[in-house]
Amino acid sequence: MTSPRSRIAEAVDGIGLSGNQREEILRRLETCLDALVRAAAAERDERIEALSTRVRQAEEQLAQAQKMEAIGRLTGGIAHDFNNLLTGILGYSSLLKTFLPEGGRGYEAAAYIERSARRASELTRQLLAYSRRETPRFRPVDLGKVTGEAIEILSRSVNKNIAIHTDFHHPQEPVTGDAGTLVRALLNLGVNASDAMPGGGHLTFSTAPFVSDGEVYLNDVLVPEGRYVSICVADTGSGIPEEIRDEVFAPFFTTKAPGEGTGLGLSMVYSCVRTHGGFVRLVSSVGVGTTFQILLPAMEESGDADAPREAETEVSRGTETVLVIDDEEIPLNLLCDVLRSLGYTTLPADSGEEGIEILRYAPEKVDLVIVDRIMAGMDGIETLARLRAIRPTLRTILCSGTSEAERTPSAAVPHGFDDFLQKPYERETLARKVRSVLDA
Repeated sequence: MTSPRSRIAEAVDGIGLSGNQREEILRRLETCLDALVRAAAAERDERIEALSTRVRQAEEQLAQAQKMEAIGRLTGGIAHDFNNLLTGILGYSSLLKTFLPEGGRGYEAAAYIERSARRASELTRQLLAYSRRETPRFRPVDLGKVTGEAIEILSRSVNKNIAIHTDFHHPQEPVTGDAGTLVRALLNLGVNASDAMPGGGHLTFSTAPFVSDGEVYLNDVLVPEGRYVSICVADTGSGIPEEIRDEVFAPFFTTKAPGEGTGLGLSMVYSCVRTHGGFVRLVSSVGVGTTFQILLPAMEESGDADAPREAETEVSRGTETVLVIDDEEIPLNLLCDVLRSLGYTTLPADSGEEGIEILRYAPEKVDLVIVDRIMAGMDGIETLARLRAIRPTLRTILCSGTSEAERTPSAAVPHGFDDFLQKPYERETLARKVRSVLDA
């Protein structure tokens, strides 16, 4: 194959130039050819480097995603075990109150244990949501209360030289959303703000009403006409350089050193806000500070957000026989103790196999079965199938400390259960569910 230089020489020879002219033209053409070859090689190297960088980033993101998935599975398992322990604490404290005179020191101590266990239960729900094993539950939410909860957690974790301030508008319009998810979004913003102020500073949370006339833009995104609740998280930290502001919400983007951040915090905030039908705006100035503004649609009809449940004047009771199946000693004993305190007869079984044997011995004696979802050996779903083979019309409740129990009862239909019992639970909750299934 003829080389480019040989073809150039042949073309020049065909022109009929003198010896000196021919040499000069050949020299210049070869110089141009060398420059083109170098440019092509440089472009090739740049493309290879860019491709290698993209491959390396994709590999890092895949490794990060796999790590997050592994952490999620581990977190879900820990949350399940923790819920089993909380079931005993919350359930027995609730039961203990029934044996003590209301208003006495013993009653108040039991009530304090109950409240502490309920708060620990909320933290466990956050773990389950973090591991993506819990479906967000949308309901009326007071952003003032949500922000207060986030601030309470931050006040125990951020540097003591950071002063936290609040400026809440009253009365606060409620929004529809998942309180736990919103708390985590505000926590992410608070932690990022704290990291931006290593030497101390001011962190301010504020809420205010916001009205869009349909011509308002937040970071080039049009905000539809309507009423919103605005919540701002502002710091006096180092600020975010302009050249990276468009990237801060991208998954895995981080300015922190390796091992100090996942790059998922702000992407989770953005995902949370968009899931709630809201919008987020970033305003920052290097050396002055950063403000994140979140807009969430206000409820069309105002209601009592996060209203506490009214205490029932009378706890539901009964005299039926309940088969209780759980491979954990504390939840099994608790269920039986609470049910007996409500007048029921209980048949405890510490495995699916034992529960099947009990039902086989007296199939018509059992009115209801409460079975745990996760058990060693035969789990709750398989146990139900075996129980239904003995008695097809058996009424059942699935008890679980994982996300299955967070869903509505209709989600249980594929497995044939009549209702869910979420761990941990209180005596009144158990009584209400048991009576509801038996009376259905």
